[in-house]
Amino acid sequence: MPSKDNTTLPIIIVGGGIGGVATALALSRKGYAVQILEQAPELKEIGAGIQMPPNAFKAFKILGVLEDVQKNAAYPEKLVLGDMLTGKAVYQSPIDDEFVARFGYRYALLHRGDILEALLNGCRSSPLVTLTTNSKVVKFKEADDRVVVTTADGSTYEGRAMVAADGLWSESRATLFGSAPPTTDSYVLCRGVVPVKEIPQELYSQSVTMWGGPELDFFHYPLRRDQIFNIGASYRDPSVKFEDGYPRGNRDMMMERFRDACPHVKALLEHIDVSRAWVLYDRPPLKEWSKGRVTLLGDAAHPTYVYISQGACMALEDAIVLADMVDRHAAIEDAFLAYQKERYLRTARIQLTSRQFGEIYHAVGVQRELRNQLLANADPKGLHETLAWVFGDILPN
Repeated sequence: MPSKDNTTLPIIIVGGGIGGVATALALSRKGYAVQILEQAPELKEIGAGIQMPPNAFKAFKILGVLEDVQKNAAYPEKLVLGDMLTGKAVYQSPIDDEFVARFGYRYALLHRGDILEALLNGCRSSPLVTLTTNSKVVKFKEADDRVVVTTADGSTYEGRAMVAADGLWSESRATLFGSAPPTTDSYVLCRGVVPVKEIPQELYSQSVTMWGGPELDFFHYPLRRDQIFNIGASYRDPSVKFEDGYPRGNRDMMMERFRDACPHVKALLEHIDVSRAWVLYDRPPLKEWSKGRVTLLGDAAHPTYVYISQGACMALEDAIVLADMVDRHAAIEDAFLAYQKERYLRTARIQLTSRQFGEIYHAVGVQRELRNQLLANADPKGLHETLAWVFGDILPN
């Protein structure tokens, strides 16, 4: 039987990224007090552009930040897969009125910082949300009707429960379920953000374009209402490891790996910043996310590769479902188990599908030729069917 709940205490959220702040906002909108603990001195998103398919926008609407998010969005006219070696489009899928009618919202392109700021604005307007920075959680324990959390400076916080939204390298996850490292195929991602006015017209596109190459990919699309151009290059480098902070990319290695790329890609490579790189990781799907009054959320529970642009979307969906389950159940332990049950199969399917799309983008040899042939003859709106289960409305009203 669940133990007695102390509903006078806040729910503690570890991590002030998109997932943690969205969870705080979702819970506060249901009337629950929340304490966010963020280890950094300020809340900001590292990175640049992010694709936000329609399923994210149902979450934004529920969270009350839809208009704030939309005012900074750019909207592509189509999704394009190009062959990096030939420089030709292999597949193009329109983002048209039919797409919007089917899925409720357009496919949007946003800066991560703009999303976080919209969510933070919602939290700042709520008296139920308290945000504390410079607060790295070093341990937590359940005690009777509460969770006691200790931070690196020796401060303690008591909460009704704890939600760990502390990302891919979640120490909370390690405490609950063991410290196995995430898995990687050794792809390194470097990015660049350039004012649109600095991009030659022949290289600019309003579409989301992914260039697939042999163990390579390259993408570009506009952000902030077409004011800036987001560019990313990904290549395999087994020697790069995640340590403290972010590793540097290797421009010489990157240029060597992209030596056979088409002129379009090579011209845009000049705008890539290699001073910071991201090693791409995921983890095998996890069925158990919760123990007692503690649960995981977002990348702490189900980190995924970037290839169908659903990492942040899944954290937003998690936040909505978790808040809904807390509101439905008298005991927080029951709420967390119900949240986990509702989410684990969908997020597992996202993880596995992302991996499959990465294999399509990075196809080598005969597999690449087969990809090009099959996609050249595919229905342009077939992608809508393939990803309808992703983009569709699955959130509670």
